Amino acid sequence: MREHRRSLGNARLEKGENSARMLQCRYEVHISKNDTYSMDKPHFHEDVEIVLCVSGEGLLFIGNTVFPLHRGQLFFINSSVLHRSVANEEYRCMVFHVSPQMLQVLSSPYTQFSTYCCGIGQAVTLTGDDINRLETLFSGLMAPKEIGFGADLNRVAEVINFLVECFSHFAKAGKPQARTNPGLEKVTPILEYIQDHLDEPLTTASIAEAFYMSKHYLCHLFKEHTGFSLIDYVINCRVLKARGLLRQGMRVQEAGERSGFQSNEHFIRTFKKLTGVTPKRYGMMYREIDLNMKQEVVTIKGQDGRIVESIKA
Repeated sequence: MREHRRSLGNARLEKGENSARMLQCRYEVHISKNDTYSMDKPHFHEDVEIVLCVSGEGLLFIGNTVFPLHRGQLFFINSSVLHRSVANEEYRCMVFHVSPQMLQVLSSPYTQFSTYCCGIGQAVTLTGDDINRLETLFSGLMAPKEIGFGADLNRVAEVINFLVECFSHFAKAGKPQARTNPGLEKVTPILEYIQDHLDEPLTTASIAEAFYMSKHYLCHLFKEHTGFSLIDYVINCRVLKARGLLRQGMRVQEAGERSGFQSNEHFIRTFKKLTGVTPKRYGMMYREIDLNMKQEVVTIKGQDGRIVESIKA
């Protein structure tokens, strides 16, 4: 994957000299081109991902679902969801990453971005001016970061404007425009079986036996209809489950055991290979982010008598 990337953010709003609460608008935006036409392995992100396809055609696998991929397709991919694209050489997309916690901070009582952080994600087809407007907003976020009076607040406003534009389309779209894929339907029971038995010692042989298949046929079927290696899929799913347990505060060894890893050493080594950090460090990082992003919620009674909850500024 070749990409033009610019990490932006750190637009910071603090209240009071001794206040520990702050708004750090952290995100990442980049333009990617898939030179190999496909991603050989599924991948996932700590952040949620908003993707706009600006050229090319293909398919985007999100979880167990496949979506058409062409200019104007706008996707929301949830945090920790496995995904992969298969596209032609013209494929090019604009990508925005932001944490679920940041979406919560940037939300308001009437505009809750974080409500979309459930399930695998969302998809919608844009046309004409809508595509051009969103491309312009993407490009604005990639512009060099300014400094000086009001620059940080302007950057936060740009991010919020971008999110409002994207989620307005998702809100209108309703049900995701997923394509029926007979191939994926063939392996869906296998995918579900893996999810239900992650804490057990899954092997190619044990899965094949459960479905009365030969190991060779199972691996061929799985690879053909998902593009994923069976064992790679199992390992990625186990790491995803472990991440969820670590975010709940579970100890490293217990999280590894409950995710199906047979040894703590193997768990730590595999987790670091796929995420870039050790399980212990990951849990610490999540708790630090959660602490920084946590806002005090104030409940007030409006003039119309309704109870409204709002994040205290």
